[in-house]
Amino acid sequence: MKKVAIISTGHPPFDERIFDKIGKSLQKFGFQVSIIVTTSKIETEIEGIKIFGKTFETNKSNSRKKISFILKQLRTINPELIICSEPFPVIVSFIFTLIQKKKSPAKIIYDVTEWYPENIYLKRNGIRKFILFAIGHLINFLSTNLSDYLFIGEETKVLRYRKYSPRKRYSIISYYPVIEFYNSSTRRVINNELIFGYAGVISVSRGLEIFYKILAELKNQIPEYQFGFILAGRFENENEKIFLEKFPKLKINFEYHEWTDYKNFSKFLEPAHICFDIRPPNKIYERSLPIKIFDYMALGKCIVASNYEPIRKIFEIAKCGVMVNPTDFQDMMNKIVELIQNPDLVFEYGVNGRLAVEKFFNWNICEAELIRAIKLLNLYD
Repeated sequence: MKKVAIISTGHPPFDERIFDKIGKSLQKFGFQVSIIVTTSKIETEIEGIKIFGKTFETNKSNSRKKISFILKQLRTINPELIICSEPFPVIVSFIFTLIQKKKSPAKIIYDVTEWYPENIYLKRNGIRKFILFAIGHLINFLSTNLSDYLFIGEETKVLRYRKYSPRKRYSIISYYPVIEFYNSSTRRVINNELIFGYAGVISVSRGLEIFYKILAELKNQIPEYQFGFILAGRFENENEKIFLEKFPKLKINFEYHEWTDYKNFSKFLEPAHICFDIRPPNKIYERSLPIKIFDYMALGKCIVASNYEPIRKIFEIAKCGVMVNPTDFQDMMNKIVELIQNPDLVFEYGVNGRLAVEKFFNWNICEAELIRAIKLLNLYD
């Protein structure tokens, strides 16, 4: 039985892509899977997958400790394949292969799901921001070239990595849902009661204030409707939890659910008719394909989303909702009101989304490509 180590320095051990998708798929095909993280203190085995984790403060001394911890776990596991969820683990894994060259000719896959280094430098200010941007590109360049293969989460990211390493082999392993975890729950609007939903990381930068303004305006424009809003996930900024007090003051049916495991989170949204993904523009969101789009589709929900190109391509295939200009509040309101006035269309979009996931956008498709890539590395017969 070949051994696989999946390493992350930025994701929790039960991140759905790491544990429920890649980890379980590899286990299903006969691999012994271990997960190494530096985001949680944990040592356990769940559903046959071993998990080793430790947390570290951010400083130079602890960076060395973090490297030492990862190397120690890799020596214990001695994997034939290492899958890295960020650039840093790729570099550490390459050091491991040099140390273990005669004992363990492990292959390294860099699993690209984030916009590096934008996701770091956009959070900084001043000259340091640009220094981090340059350093981030250098680290990402090195990680790409030190790896044996790339998994890339979406087409929009491919060009950057072709520039880093034109001949590097890669596969698109997208963010499609494990459809067995989602109940098709498309609902018709009855008795003028309509429920909106949102799930994921919660923040103003991801549309929280927009959702509030939309619901407030809908109460004014269509007073004969009883609106509801289901909010599920974790807050990025504790200060923004003030919205948990603001939503009920709109006199709507408001529910908040903290994040739970991947298998169960979708149940929170089953009562919803329409789900939001309206993110204000920035250099990441405008080029990204949000995972939640597919989650909403798997549930059979009509979607209102920002009119960014990666999302538009999915909507053109799935016909699962409407796209709005996230900087034009009137455009949002016009399109949402039009949806509310056409409840059969809300239902149709939900049905379309679920059918598209069943045919084109489910994890079984990704799993087949995952195994094809492993075969190319001569790690699976």
